[in-house]
Amino acid sequence: MNLNISGEHKKPIYKLTVDGKNITAAVQGRLCSLTLTDNRGFEADQLDIVLDDSDGKLDLPPRGAQVNLSLGWQDSGLVDKGSYTVDEVSLSGAPDTLTIRARSADLRSGLTTQRERSWHCSTVGLIVNEIAGENELVPMISATLAEQIVDHLDQTNESSANLLTRLSGQFDAIAAVKNGNLMFFCAGAGVSASGKPLPGVTITRQSGDSHHFSIADRETFTLVKATYNDINLGETGEVFWGKAEDDAESNRKAQPVAAAPVGEYKAITLISKSRESAKRRARKQWESMSKAQRAKYIGVKAPYNNRNLNVNGVVTYGTEDEQKSRQNAAKLAKKDAAKFSAPAVAIDRGADNIKTLRHVYAGQENAKRAARTVWRRLQRGMAEFSITLAHGRPDLIPEMPATVQGFKPAIDSTDWLLAKVTHTLGDSGYTTQLALEIKATEIPG
Repeated sequence: MNLNISGEHKKPIYKLTVDGKNITAAVQGRLCSLTLTDNRGFEADQLDIVLDDSDGKLDLPPRGAQVNLSLGWQDSGLVDKGSYTVDEVSLSGAPDTLTIRARSADLRSGLTTQRERSWHCSTVGLIVNEIAGENELVPMISATLAEQIVDHLDQTNESSANLLTRLSGQFDAIAAVKNGNLMFFCAGAGVSASGKPLPGVTITRQSGDSHHFSIADRETFTLVKATYNDINLGETGEVFWGKAEDDAESNRKAQPVAAAPVGEYKAITLISKSRESAKRRARKQWESMSKAQRAKYIGVKAPYNNRNLNVNGVVTYGTEDEQKSRQNAAKLAKKDAAKFSAPAVAIDRGADNIKTLRHVYAGQENAKRAARTVWRRLQRGMAEFSITLAHGRPDLIPEMPATVQGFKPAIDSTDWLLAKVTHTLGDSGYTTQLALEIKATEIPG
């Protein structure tokens, strides 16, 4: 398994198996190059193997064969880099070379089959769990995303893989299938699907033999605008999201959370057919109770069982909800008063440096969420940094947080994230190319 192609003391090693059979010895001395591109999301990881077939003794591998790759160094051992399905084989010459291309083996046929269905008043967690179950995958969903409400989602002549990609775009998330797991987690947050931080990596200038840094003007877009048309409320409008809105949300999240009220809820025994009807029933019951009755409870709880969505649970309404309603009413009153007393807004919201989203969203909250997602994606993408490590790192994977040292202060002081990792084994040795983007400072809520 040893491949001494660099002439240095450290020797890169690899292991290749095809349908469970170890073929490392068979290709030893024939390997011209091996390239593994590790992407994130549903962009399939790709393995390219180029072999010397000048003697014509190599057999063409069958399409659909399962290839497993491990990479590493002789002094530190191998790292499993996953399984791939052969989907392309080509022969060229002279001298003859055989090129084998394989892609991630985990993208099940069920995920790529077009389907038609809809979800209504659901959550990200329920949708991802359902698709995972259909494809015999283990769902791994970030806690901050699992409870996010999805008012309505249609899958019309669309594959589940494409649907999940579209859904992840709405929440600035990453959807991917890795090692039998269907993962749905916050993009750019540097955390695993379970919400645990990924280990960080430090990259020094001395560890690379080439690098490239570029930055776009932060002021290219000062705001993102999204429009909405709420048929149920008969309202149309537009929302904006930019630095001011981002800072305001960060300040709100930094405020201490008030302790939840302590006490008992008055139970409604009648089971409603939907979460919304249960919420209305609990609210109506609470509002009809006298002060003496309210003194005994902190609210009303009502069960529901939605057979169409196969979802059941319990909702509550009480003191805390009324407090929120009063706070929201006070904010709206203050906002209305400001319209008559405050000077005109300094920002020209019709300016050319506003990015306008083409899609018209079903409600104000959906539009706001989309504008926030695009704004944060723009902030991450405004600076890019890439580096080729002279000494390959098989342990590196996309989404790992990274810091760099030995470059310009502005580069070294930035929190980075590995967006793409490419491993190359060839005449020049074993190298790893890294594409980095700015790490998100906020996980979308």
